[in-house]
Amino acid sequence: MNLIKTQSSFLPFIFDEFFKNNWNINVPNNSYSYPSINIKENDKEFVLELAMPGKCNKDFNIEIENRILNISTLNDNQTSEYNYNIQEFNYSSFNKSYDLPESIDLEKVDSLYRNGILSITLPKRKEYQSIPKKIIAVKK
Repeated sequence: MNLIKTQSSFLPFIFDEFFKNNWNINVPNNSYSYPSINIKENDKEFVLELAMPGKCNKDFNIEIENRILNISTLNDNQTSEYNYNIQEFNYSSFNKSYDLPESIDLEKVDSLYRNGILSITLPKRKEYQSIPKKIIAVKK
């Protein structure tokens, strides 16, 4: 029994062989080791979001030293009981560094891993936060 039902087409065997064949290309093991990253900002903070499916909290190592944020994952080298036909994500190890600006309050940096997304919150120091617009009423 197949999990995925194949549709019959005019020449199904040609397409099946095309997608099954690796064409004798040796792809390096680290080809999938860089997750997608979003960096967003508002008046109070920056937030880095890394797409890292299949990990848990203890797999991440986040350090700040000399205003450099270093994010890495442990190489778990877990063996699987499955043979992959297609494997489009595998973040077995990862290391990325960011030079943090002076505006970041290093004491308040926080992180959260939920639903496959690692979020690192980098709050801005008070003196670098935008001051909200103040409306002054004109008196009669």
